[in-house]
Amino acid sequence: MAKPQGKVYLGYEEEIISDKNQTLLNYTVNKIGGLPDWPPLTNLQLSSKCPLCGLHRLLIVQCYAPIENSIYHRTLYVFACISPNCWIQSESWLCVRSQIQDTPSDSSTIVAMPSCDPNMTWCNGADEWDENDNGDSANGNIMNVDNVLSSNNASMQRNSDEDEESNSFELESVEQALGNLQMFDAHNANMSPVQGAVGAIGVPVAAAELEGGDEPGLVTVDKPTSPTDDMQALLHQTAELPPDIRNRLVCGPLQFVPKYIYVEEEWRKASMNDDKVTELLNKYKQDNEMELSCGGDRGAVAGCEDEMYEEAAPAHGDRLFHAFLTRLRCNPHQILRYSREEPPLLGAPLPGTASTPDSPSTPTKCSRCGSLLICELQLVPEFAETLNLQPHNTTLSHLHFLSILIFTCAQSCWQQSDTLVKETVVFQPEV
Repeated sequence: MAKPQGKVYLGYEEEIISDKNQTLLNYTVNKIGGLPDWPPLTNLQLSSKCPLCGLHRLLIVQCYAPIENSIYHRTLYVFACISPNCWIQSESWLCVRSQIQDTPSDSSTIVAMPSCDPNMTWCNGADEWDENDNGDSANGNIMNVDNVLSSNNASMQRNSDEDEESNSFELESVEQALGNLQMFDAHNANMSPVQGAVGAIGVPVAAAELEGGDEPGLVTVDKPTSPTDDMQALLHQTAELPPDIRNRLVCGPLQFVPKYIYVEEEWRKASMNDDKVTELLNKYKQDNEMELSCGGDRGAVAGCEDEMYEEAAPAHGDRLFHAFLTRLRCNPHQILRYSREEPPLLGAPLPGTASTPDSPSTPTKCSRCGSLLICELQLVPEFAETLNLQPHNTTLSHLHFLSILIFTCAQSCWQQSDTLVKETVVFQPEV
């Protein structure tokens, strides 16, 4: 019997959080960027500086993630250093978990991330377009033909007068240019015996100089200048932060433009119970029963009914990456995935696996209690497209990745004296 599939929640980019809504934010809101909304009455002592470069880290995402039948509200905060050399290092990333005990009147038993206002109406007033058709209801872009013709006639009359006045000047210019034209007796009309002469179309032409003497016809040319820059080194050079952004990060943390995250459960074909689709599928099987069976000549060629369909490999040969992209395309524009029941959607092997034996291995057990670690939160490539720096909505080209994997304790271990618990972050660069 197949194991039932666990729930996977997908996050999507929503509207920007305006200044008037800042007072409504708290630790139960899922959002991109901004400043972290810590639980109340919590004495937090968290250093936001990157351990690699010393710059202040920025909040990437805030995720409200309560656990079923738990007495705690639970929130994950993910920070990162945006320096190009640090962004690609897992050590510069930080995820902390906060928990606050639930009150009996405010119990939460559903493991789901809340979305923003579900009653939001889109395109409100879409039918209230202003009409400006200049007296013609058929097309607002049609102009009055009489006015166009009259304006064109006046313009043509004005241009003809100006042309007559300028003809004499143009004729004099042409005669002067023809008088200065010099013809050279050469096999090539664009070559003159003097280096740097002017070509037929008035563009300076670099002509080779013919040396006289015993070797007529010998052409001498200057040796090309060798490049002074190492192009290979330039291509591998890492971009640096703009000086103004770097100076501001030295003094204090910056913010990404805060945006809400809309969350819904991942749609998968196996969980769809549509009677109409099932009926059509059964009808299709009945209509094609002869083709699916092993009888007749077709069966003699294809083999018995137990023969499995052989799926073709992707053109690039990377089945793991191909499956990763295929799964993401089933729900376009997703920016994160959340689940405590399903394994992560990998586009490349995890560090320390058989495919990457030289890289540091991914931790598998909690350093506090020894319980297994699970990948609870995953940021997928399109998440990077949502990151814009305040206040000028600046986009940094190096902020991209394949996956950001957040591994947390399966038991969500917590003590009364805890304020924040660090979790494990694994950065997977683009392949």
